Amino acid sequence: MTLLRTSGDELLQSAIETLRARLLPHAAGTPDHEAALAALRALAIVRAEFASDPAIVGREVAEIEALLGQAFAGDAAAAKRALAQAIRAHRLPSDGPTEVRLRDHLLKATANRLRLTNAKYMTRRQRRAESSY
Repeated sequence: MTLLRTSGDELLQSAIETLRARLLPHAAGTPDHEAALAALRALAIVRAEFASDPAIVGREVAEIEALLGQAFAGDAAAAKRALAQAIRAHRLPSDGPTEVRLRDHLLKATANRLRLTNAKYMTRRQRRAESSY
């Protein structure tokens, strides 16, 4: 049973439209204008994350698990933290195949994140091929 008559995506879209049409014009020329723009951007990113393929996160975690030889039980945040720590500590093997897998993973993960946070950049750069999991 759902308590809301609209989906999360519809609620986000309504919030975005309300902020853009009703609040943003009144904030023009004030310090609140930048805050309103930042709120709009944050809502747009959350909406894009809801619409994104949920399997992407699973594939990203699986790649990190393969790189580190460690299981994270689907915890993407823990996997990303562990990968960052391993990179900083130079704990990954510096052989050719591991370096290539790491670079490929980082390119895909960055492209996927940019697709959510700055789709125009990805379109201008035509970076689609290397970013699909």
